[in-house]
Amino acid sequence: MDTSDSPWYWFYQAECGIWHRVEDDPMSSLNSSDLENYYFKNPQGVLDIATAGSRFRINFPECLKINLNTGQTRRIKRSFATEHTLRCKCAEQVSSIPLHWDKMDHRKPYEVFCLKWHTNEYKEVEKYVREIGLLNKTIKNIYRIQNIDLWELYCRKRTQLMRIKGQSQIEEQMLFHGTSQYNVQSICKYNFDCNLSDQRRSAHIFGKGTYFAKHATLADTYSVCASPGVNKLYTMFLARVTVGKYTMGQEDLCKPDGNQIENTHDSCVDNMQMIQRSDLSGHTETSLTVTQNPIKNCKKTAME
Repeated sequence: MDTSDSPWYWFYQAECGIWHRVEDDPMSSLNSSDLENYYFKNPQGVLDIATAGSRFRINFPECLKINLNTGQTRRIKRSFATEHTLRCKCAEQVSSIPLHWDKMDHRKPYEVFCLKWHTNEYKEVEKYVREIGLLNKTIKNIYRIQNIDLWELYCRKRTQLMRIKGQSQIEEQMLFHGTSQYNVQSICKYNFDCNLSDQRRSAHIFGKGTYFAKHATLADTYSVCASPGVNKLYTMFLARVTVGKYTMGQEDLCKPDGNQIENTHDSCVDNMQMIQRSDLSGHTETSLTVTQNPIKNCKKTAME
């Protein structure tokens, strides 16, 4: 087939595994023509693009599209459009596991992988903790948490909320949660438990539920030291949270809309925190171990 005059198109691989043209992505205003122009100028480049409400990174060498707001990663490819493609209906299906996950032993409820400091994943998380989380303490370790059951439950909850609200998307944020080292295994296995949070918190300034923070500096104040001594260790989670439509929190609210039957809002907020009532509205992505020492100009060795 002579393709010399055929236009090139760009495709992304959706959660269903099917390749769709970038124009069919409801969350992005990208088009093949723009991407082709960028690619033609620098095939080995990395491109950051800001669209309405979202920021994306196109990594041409690795053939990846990364949502910088949510961390979602999708494969992309450049190809000829040889047949008509259908609009993606992946919102009706359970999302596949994230592309960057490692192979797991499916007999285990979850697995934890310690990231090596020189990997892109480690650097992206560290950058987010520093620039968005504003944390200036030394990061000892960063762990990726893989729990297929909780991931699928989280995706189904998002799909349910979008269907109830008649929306094609619902707002999602990456937020921090400080806790004790003794709670890590339970959170990795069962997710955040709103009932336990309610029992252990003496006051609910912005309502009952699990509290997340926009900044790691605030979440760090809720972390409990796991190792007494000079190099005290503290633990916090970086979680993917479906915040949806939020309202200002109030003391002892059991849900964002109080006693109203219809749930207009999905979460409560103040200036620094996000409060979630549903156990399925947050998904643990990453666990951080930090020390009380300020960051210094030193390098970590790769962890094997």
